[in-house]
Amino acid sequence: MSGGVLPQAGEWVEHRGRRARIVRIPNLREAQLRDERGELFTAPIHELTPERHEEVAGEAGRALDSEGYATALRDAEFRHSVIEPLLRLGPTRTRAQVEAVARDHGCDPATVYRWLKKYEATESVRGLMRRVRSDRGGGRLPDALEKLMDSLIEQDYLTEQRPTMQNVYERLKSEVDRANRTRAEGEPELRLPGFQTFRRRIYRIEERRRVSRRFGGRAARVLDPVLGHYPGATYPLAVVQIDHTPLDIQLVDTVHRLPIGRPWITLVMDVFSRVVLGFYISFDNPNAFAAGAALTHAILPKDLWLARHEEALDRILGLLRAEMGEAVVGDHTSKLDWPCYGRPVLVKMDNAREFRGHMIERALREHVSDREFRPVLRPQYGGHIERLLGTLLREIHTLPGTTFSNPRARGDYDAEEEATITLEAFETWLTAYILGVYHRRVHSELDMTPLAAWEAGLLHGSDDHPPTGLPERIMGDRADRLRMDFLPFFEATVQRTGIRHGGLIYMSDVLRRYIGARHPDHPTRARKFLVSYDPRDVSAVYFLDPDLDRYFEVRCRQPNFPSMSIWELRATRVFARKHRIKLEDERAVMNTFRLMRRLVQGEEEQTKSVRAEAEKQRQRARVDRPAGAEKAEPPSKDRSALNPFKKAREIKPFDDIE
Repeated sequence: MSGGVLPQAGEWVEHRGRRARIVRIPNLREAQLRDERGELFTAPIHELTPERHEEVAGEAGRALDSEGYATALRDAEFRHSVIEPLLRLGPTRTRAQVEAVARDHGCDPATVYRWLKKYEATESVRGLMRRVRSDRGGGRLPDALEKLMDSLIEQDYLTEQRPTMQNVYERLKSEVDRANRTRAEGEPELRLPGFQTFRRRIYRIEERRRVSRRFGGRAARVLDPVLGHYPGATYPLAVVQIDHTPLDIQLVDTVHRLPIGRPWITLVMDVFSRVVLGFYISFDNPNAFAAGAALTHAILPKDLWLARHEEALDRILGLLRAEMGEAVVGDHTSKLDWPCYGRPVLVKMDNAREFRGHMIERALREHVSDREFRPVLRPQYGGHIERLLGTLLREIHTLPGTTFSNPRARGDYDAEEEATITLEAFETWLTAYILGVYHRRVHSELDMTPLAAWEAGLLHGSDDHPPTGLPERIMGDRADRLRMDFLPFFEATVQRTGIRHGGLIYMSDVLRRYIGARHPDHPTRARKFLVSYDPRDVSAVYFLDPDLDRYFEVRCRQPNFPSMSIWELRATRVFARKHRIKLEDERAVMNTFRLMRRLVQGEEEQTKSVRAEAEKQRQRARVDRPAGAEKAEPPSKDRSALNPFKKAREIKPFDDIE
């Protein structure tokens, strides 16, 4: 089911043009319905279409990079911080709880209910943004006043002396009066903001930071979760965790079947049910792109993904069934199912750089309610996902090519000599193990299987939370937009030649209206635009039109520029410096890349590092490309199959990708 509405018994839906009411949802795959003539029938849930609901209007008419948009977005984020505790409660929230939140923040309960309705209709912070009014005169505080407020909050309020908000506000009055008395001739007079504006500014500061600065670290730990029952994880998708780990196995390349190294996995887990929501495996070190790919896999339905792997999964499932028995994996009639998807309320992650970048922050702000970081040296915050990763690693120790977890366990076993599994085959094995074994095995802390816990939370609820219904199925254009938002991005101006990035220039007709554009709020400044890119193929970038809020594919201006990863581009530049080749334009880059590839192709079979880099490029090439942008010219068929630069260690993947 798609469209942003959770299916519940009693709701009217459409199935292939047939209007019907949901009678019962017995499982995660199908629903029982009664049509307008009273006939009962059963239909797959993913084929149901909800009745149309008008979306809450966002910021139509306001440029995405304008100060008005930035101010409206800050206000929306504050509103979200107010209602976030109520969102976590879901259907269990009471009017008394809403009134308490309203009272704490100095607003009317009706206002809080209105914010809840807007957010739940769009499931996006942008749904809480004020609509543009024709009579609105712009309410942003002057920069001088912004700096003054921030300075007083930092130096006066966030101290162990713990002055009240009213005391600091009185100090702000004095500072504003002093600034007005001493202002230079011609400077505008500062206007004192209202107390509620000042109070909202303080509440935008993370609660744990406020408590820690005013009451000390020990008091702030009251907000910490306790290992075991995870606070807030009372229903599916309430809290998910994401983490990376290297896998204890040597894999082989797909061409020569020779060992190339250990891959990394980025895995996303639902804390309530312990189901695996998604993962991403590659030979690259942990990075923001891997985190975005894993979260995208977790949020979107897996139907098409499973269909593409069906034949290989059935083969692996048969082997697991023979080894572990039908009691664990199911009989030969059982089909692998992965009904675990949806937008989480809270994403918990560690403090690694890739989780703190602008790309992840921007994407989560658009598609997830909130995120939190694991405090340093507090391992209980990541216990659930680390135990799951440990379980997977133990199972991997049964595969050929395993490196085991330590030298004692490995003994005389030669992992490279025994390695026979490619990355594609390992990905298939892992999927079959997760869906056929892990999801169907009783979990010691749940007293049921993870899949049963997931289904129970959605359809039946628990003592702590009522049933939430099936998650929204994000499909079609909205799924494409989600994939685009989780790509790395940069900001750039549009010049007469186009957009410049990484030494390449990109041009398309869609850019012409923005050539030499000035900032909408600061005419003396050049206007910068948001541009996403896929590091696996820099032959094109994706320009976000700020007026249309839509991505457009913009290709490299050099005709027939080959599909080339960002690592291959860097290797080409190193190769050019070594051989004193001038890379004056895209044509020179293209020709040097092809020369480099021809010169060292013969080294691939001989050198492990070169084979590893070649396999990385093959894996990057096989992953689906972004589909959420308006298409330009079709990609060049002259696609690189490998990165032949033999000193690959000089090229550090994702050094500057957030």
